Order: sequence, then structure tokens, then C-alpha cells
Amino acid sequence: MNIQLQDLTVTIMGTSRYNGGRYDMARVETLLVTTEPIPTEMSWYVPAGVSIPNEVLALFNATGLKMQPTLEENVLAGTDDIREQAQQGELQEVQMDAAKFLMRAVLKKTILVPLPDSPNTYHLSYEHKVYPVKDNPSAFDFRITLPFDGLILNPSGGRVQVSVLCPIGAQIDPNETLGIDDHGQEIAEQVVHLANTNRFAVNFGYQIDPEFIIRYQY
Repeated sequence: MNIQLQDLTVTIMGTSRYNGGRYDMARVETLLVTTEPIPTEMSWYVPAGVSIPNEVLALFNATGLKMQPTLEENVLAGTDDIREQAQQGELQEVQMDAAKFLMRAVLKKTILVPLPDSPNTYHLSYEHKVYPVKDNPSAFDFRITLPFDGLILNPSGGRVQVSVLCPIGAQIDPNETLGIDDHGQEIAEQVVHLANTNRFAVNFGYQIDPEFIIRYQY
């Protein structure tokens, strides 16, 4: 499924400053324009916004799983043989499959909502918690890969873009904030200080399957 545009906007609220540093809250809104209608049977799992124990977060980090929108058919892909793997002592494979089941437990099923009077145009929104970086409790990473799993950027002028409004008083880490394209090349970000509200806004724009990381710290 080709997309012509995915415009993603994130607002992060600095709730960690009031809950003992446990997490911030991110509100994600995205507008998608596709080259043809998205089949009604296509659906995604997105973060459900539930609290995640530290032990589960550690397993996600160890296996490299990312808590972001995933096509329904890919959420538990490859886990059918977890019983056999356990019986054969294949620890790494069992760990990965177990992590996928735990990830499924903190996601919820959703669909892209068609916008009325706007052909091939869709909207999706969700909220989730952003947790401190391991071994650096004052730093937080918001990560997202665009376009979403199962969607392909149209090679004829397709574009993805990200705008993130960081919490009050947070500072952008220029060494860890970056976009990465599918060739491993870095994408430059633009950082703007909103002086009247003491917040930073970060934005990226790109044309082929990048991953974006925004790190801020207090």
C-alpha cells in the first residue's frame, strides 16, 4: 500500500516531573494520504497507554522490540513454535517470542479512520507513556518509524514528516536526536525554541522509510 504523505505530530507532556520520574505522556496524531483506498481488513496495533513494569521494558530493550504501530499480522509473527523452541532449549528464540507476546499485551487494535469528503485520506491518534532511558533517568527517547508497518512510501514524490513538541523545560540532546533513513544515513532535524512557553519543537521531513529518535532531558 503506497502512501503519498504521512504527517505525524506528537505532543509530549512532562508528567515525569510530577510522578517521581516514572514516565511522560505522548499524544500522537497522524494524517495519511494514500494512492488508493486502504482495504477495510487492514488494521494495526498501537500502544495502549498502559503502564509497563521495568522488567518488561528491559526485555523489550534486550530484544530490540519497539512499541510503535504494527500491522496486525506482524504483531505475533513467528511465535507459533515457541513451545517447541522451549523444549529444544533455544533460549534466544524463546526470549524473542515471549517479548512479542508481552508487547501484544500492551498494544490495542485500531484502524485508520477515513476522513469524510477526502479521498484516500486517513487519521489515526493514540496516547502512550514515554519511559526514561536505561541508566539515564533524566533522559527520554521518543521513537517512531515512518511510514507505519505495512505501508510503503510512494517512489513518485511520497513524503513523511514528523513534528514533536517536547515538554516544558526539557532540553534537546543534539547528539542523540536524529533521523535514520533505510540506508543508514542520518537525516538532519530542525530544532526551534518556543521562548514564551519554554519548550522545544523538533521536526523532520524525508522521502524514504526513515526512523526518527527525539531525545530530551531535564
